[in-house]
Amino acid sequence: MALATVGIVWSGAANAEVKIGESGGWALSTDGRVNAFVSHVWGDDRPKGLESLNWVGFNESTSNGQADGNGKLRKTRIRSGYVPSTLAFNLRKQVSDNFKLTARVEVGFQIANQEPTYVANPTWMDPRAVYLDVAGKWGSVRAGRDFGLFSRSNLFMNYELGHAYGVGFPCAYEKMFGGACGHVGFGTLWPDFHAQIAYSTPWFGDIFQLSVGAFDPRTVPTIAWERTPLPRFETEAVAKYNWKEGWGFKAWGNGFWQTVGTAVDVTDPNNTELVIGRKEYNQAAYGLGGGLMGYLGAFKVGASGYTGRGLDGFELLTFNPILVGQAASNPDGSQVLREQRKFRTSKGFLAEASVTLGKTTLMAGFGQAFLDRIPEDGPITAPGRPLIRTQRGISGGVFHRIDSVVIGLDYFNAHYGFDPRNDGAADAPRFVTIQQTVHIVNGGVTLEW
Repeated sequence: MALATVGIVWSGAANAEVKIGESGGWALSTDGRVNAFVSHVWGDDRPKGLESLNWVGFNESTSNGQADGNGKLRKTRIRSGYVPSTLAFNLRKQVSDNFKLTARVEVGFQIANQEPTYVANPTWMDPRAVYLDVAGKWGSVRAGRDFGLFSRSNLFMNYELGHAYGVGFPCAYEKMFGGACGHVGFGTLWPDFHAQIAYSTPWFGDIFQLSVGAFDPRTVPTIAWERTPLPRFETEAVAKYNWKEGWGFKAWGNGFWQTVGTAVDVTDPNNTELVIGRKEYNQAAYGLGGGLMGYLGAFKVGASGYTGRGLDGFELLTFNPILVGQAASNPDGSQVLREQRKFRTSKGFLAEASVTLGKTTLMAGFGQAFLDRIPEDGPITAPGRPLIRTQRGISGGVFHRIDSVVIGLDYFNAHYGFDPRNDGAADAPRFVTIQQTVHIVNGGVTLEW
């Protein structure tokens, strides 16, 4: 069943689990990986006007101390890969022909310090997957913490065809949390690990499976949208078919819906210090995604995409300021209040291909995220801060396997496109074309079991 194998596929698809022991019908095993990469970044610093917008463009620290005398970025980190170092334990028991229990606990480790300046070198460690599966001929129920369903297979495509043993886009290079991004942010989204109760049908004819679930909802505390009366609902449908060994296809579609709200005090029109009640505001975040992969012997190709509202190009409902409209004032000159903030619409696509020649795999990918301009952004003629509109990624890599060890070298070109910046006035605009391009080269080694 797909839900039962997600963690195994993510952690080490090439190797079987290592059996630890059996007792009373229970079987205990382990799987995981340890990796280390040298990641070197060079390119443009963030354009002028983004100083107060963390995570918009590259250089998440917002500090101009990262730039050299020519205003360029250049930095090296020693870090974990797209999939960080992980250690997982699996516990299984076949209670009867129609009743099987599975539990999995997986912990991820980032080998780099969370920040280069921290004393005592603290690093990131996180229980990524902690869940129980109850399965039978009727399907399976998963209760615990694991990947979300929305964008899950999109991410697995990037794993299988791209960065399983590499880094790709590093996500961050100043503050390290979790693994790297691969193509996340540049054509695909991160489904993240969430508390959930999810049901999967059995595989019908070993061809089709449907999964649905209720998930712990997310909030947007940066704008005080924190009311979540309902869980988030996610779903994914997967179809696969192989006409012979190594030849076939896989297709999928997924989606999510969640409502988020806030509330503000209502004051007496004649006495603004007198609170007479509260007014609620709600808006929905939603997304649709899908993709198709072809297995053609030594060649593998795939394409995926998504569209939705409440997505920042990297994942759903985040602290990234680009998630909502950026206007500081309304057309009447009044300040934009938090209850007036609206989620942005966005979309993206990713195409990847790989070829395996013996023990060596070559890969290439191209993806792009599009962040729509919405009415709550205000006019493009507003002076100062530009609006990011696209994030384009081009990737390539070579990976060589020696038994349980994979040596990898990959390159990622990250390009950020913005609306023209108005360096003049609203009534006398002087537009300047701006962009940012960053190059990343990663090389390292992965041991998996």
